[in-house]
Amino acid sequence: MKRLAWTLLALLGAASGVRAQQPFVTDDAEVTAKGLWHLEYYNEYAELARNASPDLRQDTNNFVVQYGLLRNLEVNVDFPIIAIDRAPASPLDSAFGLGDVDLAAKYKVVAEDPSGARPAFALTLAVELPTGDASTQLGSGHTDVVLNTIAQKTFCGSTIVHFNLGYQFSGNTLTGAIGIPTPGHIVTAGLSVVHILSPALLLGIDLNGAEVRTAHTRNREAQLTLGGSWSLWRKATLDFAFLAGKYDSPRLGFLLGFSYSP
Repeated sequence: MKRLAWTLLALLGAASGVRAQQPFVTDDAEVTAKGLWHLEYYNEYAELARNASPDLRQDTNNFVVQYGLLRNLEVNVDFPIIAIDRAPASPLDSAFGLGDVDLAAKYKVVAEDPSGARPAFALTLAVELPTGDASTQLGSGHTDVVLNTIAQKTFCGSTIVHFNLGYQFSGNTLTGAIGIPTPGHIVTAGLSVVHILSPALLLGIDLNGAEVRTAHTRNREAQLTLGGSWSLWRKATLDFAFLAGKYDSPRLGFLLGFSYSP
């Protein structure tokens, strides 16, 4: 039993030490330890929904810097570099440049009880600034303010379930041409199940969505992501995913990224 316990701890340490959030949309409840850094990068290539026409495809390079400011409190900044490919008949040319910069803070309210029913719980407050050029759709033209709640529970030592429920007070969910274009009060939700197959390999499935309703319109997002992380060494992972969506989410896409904790 002692040997089994150490094995499970090693598996969980391998996953949580390099973070399990990327490549999934649903957030985890873990935070970067005080005084430490965590870096993430991903490239996502997506075939856009038909209702995005004449926008056809989008390639997003996203850079994330996270820092443990206090015990259980993490702050981060992320900024996307976006390329939008448009049909020849589009009134706008294809675009490339900086998107909207996001600032966020995550606080881990309570840790999971590994021997009981209590899950880990965290809160994230994020503000996205309209730094991208809205005239080319690289930016949304709105300031987004989002509050997200995160619950996380581990089962059988190697299967981790994450649940998110959020509320966007202002703005929309656009990243370039991807997302809900209608500004308003937006409800977001996500569920992911991640399984640690070995100390090196983590696989999971993620279902994420959002919806806004106004007097004249209703917009939705729904995206399914299948992916995982492969540990390159103790502090770094190669992250990968395939995605499919409906409504204002991409029809199809794939993601390749890198996570590193110095």
